[in-house]
Amino acid sequence: MNKNIRFPQKEKQPKKLIRAMKFFLLFALLTTGSCFASETYSQEASFSMNYENKTIKEIINEIENNSEFIFFYLDKSIDLNRKVSINVKEQKIETILDQLFSNTENNYSISDRQIIISKKETPVNTKTNQKDTRTISGIVRDNMGPVTGANIVIKGTTNGTISDLDGKFTLENVPANAILQISYIGYLPQEITVNNQSSYNIMLKEDNQSLDEVVVVGYGTVRKADLAGSVAVLDNKAFKDQPITQISDALQGRVSGVQVQSSGVPGGTVKIRVRGSGSINRSNDPLYVIDGIVRESGLTGLNPEDIQSMQILKDASSTAIYGSRGANGVVLITTKTGKANVRQIMFDAQIGVGTVAKRYETLNPYEFATLYNTYRKETFSPEQLSAFQNGTAGTDWLDEIFQNGITQDYKLTLSGGSDKIQYIISGNYVGQEGVVKENTNKRYQARANITSQLTDWLHLTADVNASHNVKRSADFSAAKGNIVNIAMNYAPVLGIMNEDGTYTRDPYSAITQLNPVGLLNEQIGESMRDIVNAHIDLKFNILPGLTFTTSNGIDYNDVKNYSFATTKVSSSSSMSNNDAYRMTLQTTNNLTYNGKWGDHALTATAVYEATQSEYRYMNISGNNLMTESVGWWNVEMAGTRNAKNDYSKWALMSGVGRVMYNYKDRYMLTGTIRADGSSKFFNNKWGWFPSIAAAWSMGNENFMQHQNFIQDLKIRASYGLIGSQAIDPYETLGLMTQAMYAFGGNAYYTGYWIGQTVATPDLSWETTHQFDVGLDFSILNSRLNISFDYFDKRTKDGLLKRTIPNYDGGGSYWVNAAEISNRGIDFSINANIFESSDFSWNTNFNGTYLKNEVKDLAGLDFIQGANIASGMFSTDGVTRIAVGQPIGAFYGYEWTGLDAAGNDSFVDRNKDGIIDSKDRTFIGKATPDFTLGWNNSLHWKNWDLNIFFTGSFGAERFNMVRYTGTSMTGDFAFITLKEYLNDNFDTKGQSARYPSVNVKGNNYQAAATSTKYLESANYFRLDNISLSYNLPKAVSKFADLRFTFSCQNLFTITNYKGMDPAGISFVDTGTGSVDVNDGIDLGAYPLTRSYTFGVRMNF
Repeated sequence: MNKNIRFPQKEKQPKKLIRAMKFFLLFALLTTGSCFASETYSQEASFSMNYENKTIKEIINEIENNSEFIFFYLDKSIDLNRKVSINVKEQKIETILDQLFSNTENNYSISDRQIIISKKETPVNTKTNQKDTRTISGIVRDNMGPVTGANIVIKGTTNGTISDLDGKFTLENVPANAILQISYIGYLPQEITVNNQSSYNIMLKEDNQSLDEVVVVGYGTVRKADLAGSVAVLDNKAFKDQPITQISDALQGRVSGVQVQSSGVPGGTVKIRVRGSGSINRSNDPLYVIDGIVRESGLTGLNPEDIQSMQILKDASSTAIYGSRGANGVVLITTKTGKANVRQIMFDAQIGVGTVAKRYETLNPYEFATLYNTYRKETFSPEQLSAFQNGTAGTDWLDEIFQNGITQDYKLTLSGGSDKIQYIISGNYVGQEGVVKENTNKRYQARANITSQLTDWLHLTADVNASHNVKRSADFSAAKGNIVNIAMNYAPVLGIMNEDGTYTRDPYSAITQLNPVGLLNEQIGESMRDIVNAHIDLKFNILPGLTFTTSNGIDYNDVKNYSFATTKVSSSSSMSNNDAYRMTLQTTNNLTYNGKWGDHALTATAVYEATQSEYRYMNISGNNLMTESVGWWNVEMAGTRNAKNDYSKWALMSGVGRVMYNYKDRYMLTGTIRADGSSKFFNNKWGWFPSIAAAWSMGNENFMQHQNFIQDLKIRASYGLIGSQAIDPYETLGLMTQAMYAFGGNAYYTGYWIGQTVATPDLSWETTHQFDVGLDFSILNSRLNISFDYFDKRTKDGLLKRTIPNYDGGGSYWVNAAEISNRGIDFSINANIFESSDFSWNTNFNGTYLKNEVKDLAGLDFIQGANIASGMFSTDGVTRIAVGQPIGAFYGYEWTGLDAAGNDSFVDRNKDGIIDSKDRTFIGKATPDFTLGWNNSLHWKNWDLNIFFTGSFGAERFNMVRYTGTSMTGDFAFITLKEYLNDNFDTKGQSARYPSVNVKGNNYQAAATSTKYLESANYFRLDNISLSYNLPKAVSKFADLRFTFSCQNLFTITNYKGMDPAGISFVDTGTGSVDVNDGIDLGAYPLTRSYTFGVRMNF
């Protein structure tokens, strides 16, 4: 009997999130060095135990369950049922094993926590067996290095062994022409015929079929082979070596049908579109679902290391199960959980430096002064020109605002557990400095997850994720343009400060420009965001095949924004504080049945879901502060104070039904219906969203079994309706506002009220009709896998906001009137180019062709995009939404060059001899025709090389920066770009691009909205290249020690003259949509080229 047992104490887990490591390189060096000399767990662990008449199997299990040791052995090489008695006190593991296996045919070897039990080698009788049998040896590897514990058995016999800690093995009595069977969990089994070789190098391949056979879909999972819809799967291996600080970066270029654009600002805005934009006035962002809980806060605050896989639902069959929230696609994220009896500590550290990848060439002080003297004689004296020429005066303003930005990213994960309960605890710190000064982002994140099989019929999952994000940036009015454009257009002949200590102001432009360095230092903005997501799931196994799961979650999001401006750069000091708080509660109850009868398989799901969201907003602001000493905290000392607040609440009740049927693994049929009831609508609270999908797996038909060229072949088709309830609460109600008038520069309320919003009780859902047909097939022994989809996605009853003239009472109202079409093709190609024991090359290419078109605007001719007014020239909007055009089409004049007098010339479309607004036409679009991603993964022994390209073709961008840097109006204005010097009318005549500096009467307003500044945004970019090295386990003593060096945005092939053809300025029209103005470059944040070194350790 078991009298007593005492095992070594397990290492206590850290209680706090890992702190930022300032001396990362020193740490990495010390860690690498110490790994060769540190004591191992086996040297430190000691045991006290007293067993009587226990089997070897029982004792091994007890040691594994109560310590960190893991045993490897072949069942047939050890007598697990042999009973022994043992009584030891405070003894090392070697003493225990000596007693367990003394006088047996077994040996053991130990490396830290791994124990291999093998059969003792027996001498071979060479006289009798040499002709018939032989001894062979070898090593078993995967793409990460040696594999410990792989089974090597002679086929048809019990003669076998397992690979040791270095992946090596030796096998005796091997007959000639014998077949070796090599197997290991998670890898494809292999068979090798023994020939004249005595040594074999075996490379194991991951069993991708088993790894990918289950795909997460809404409210459940499905075998990939049974999937009838269009779902893209992206696991964490796709981006493990790349310096990704936010999850949205992992999607860029890696999934067909998905377009990702980033503002580039550390912690800044990211735009994700799944198969195009379908709404004019409301959000086109996809729905984000993390472990079954909808996340209103999007992907912000998530640790990329916590991600196990991402599924992007693209077609109606997949997204209709989310009904009124799935019209823009759905991103499902599954996070990691602990594994039973596998204890692991992972630490990953990365440090990188970012630089500006490309910048404009601007006039130096001497060039600017010389050119200005051409326009206005003797403004700058010879002495000043000499100082400018020798570099003792003047400023390069881009140099003053740009810097090399340091990024630090540290991740720590602890995981493990037993058969009954598993856990994972992780933490992440990210510190980013932007390449523009005074732009920083810091994120602190922690997560804990527990899964437990409480009983045979009850399983528990509890998860909490919390993050605190602090973003700091220079704050300046949108009317002044962004800091890059301001620096571009500030006269280089000026210094930063005047002699009296004040900031200089630009007297040479038509509009007085604020000092860019002053803006960075004196107008400060800070944003703090706290996000908490938590959920508890209980899964009940009611009957065989019948389960009930209840999931209850919370999504808490609190954003505080602060801004402060001093009188050093503004006529009056100002401050602003605002707090936006949102909390969403969700309960989901899921009843699922899985059954199989002969050739028939059925999965039926019924879901009841309820969601409630509450929003609160408070803002206080002030001007003319009596003191600036306490920044944005002194509203009570403001001469003028303002306060406003907002509150809203909405609820959604939903019922879902889905049936998935499979016959003989050949014919699949999926039907889904969802009903949503929303409090946001009045008379039309309920919406119904059905879908149907079918698939034929031709590869499983009998007539396909007699050929070897095609391994898998499946045809898919789906159709369904998806909705959108993306209006704010109470927008169907009529609202009034108190009228105001202006007098003496101040605003005053009148004694009467006017209409603000007209009631629209019959307003209803935006509905998207989507048809999809797809083809999946594998050829060349599954070395080439191709997936192809054609989609037709049409949004009907789109929300439009109409205005009422003031003479009719004024105000606005919503109507269901717009129709938007998105049609196209997306595909992915995965190819195993080459594979051997030491070298492999895998490539993945995906592409999307998309045509976006406005079909109906309820009689409106067009909807105007934003007027361009950024501290430069106000012009009519350069973008429009119009029938027959994509969202955000460019509208303007067709520039033909310079006329004989040196003025800009344009096409006179109506032939009336006058260039005016009647000559404008559609001149381009911001939506690309084709986007691509191309990833190459190469492995050689312990080295891994990953090369990732992205590209975009068919879009244009309106380069407002070039316009302002090469134009003038009644004054010298903004000529600051070097390209003007050698390409103006004075130097090249009529063939030049730009008018003379002395030209009068040029139509700059027309040039501002013309093809002169509309450029191709085509590009092909080496997005990332990374090189990694795995230190051999026998050398490092770690379970895994990996070093990585990567470079982001190494080069871009493009004709675009701006800093980034993919950058976005996010000009908002005020309607809630930014898509209409995405193609306008107002000086987008510069593209960052970064170099990153990382080390990853698994203990």
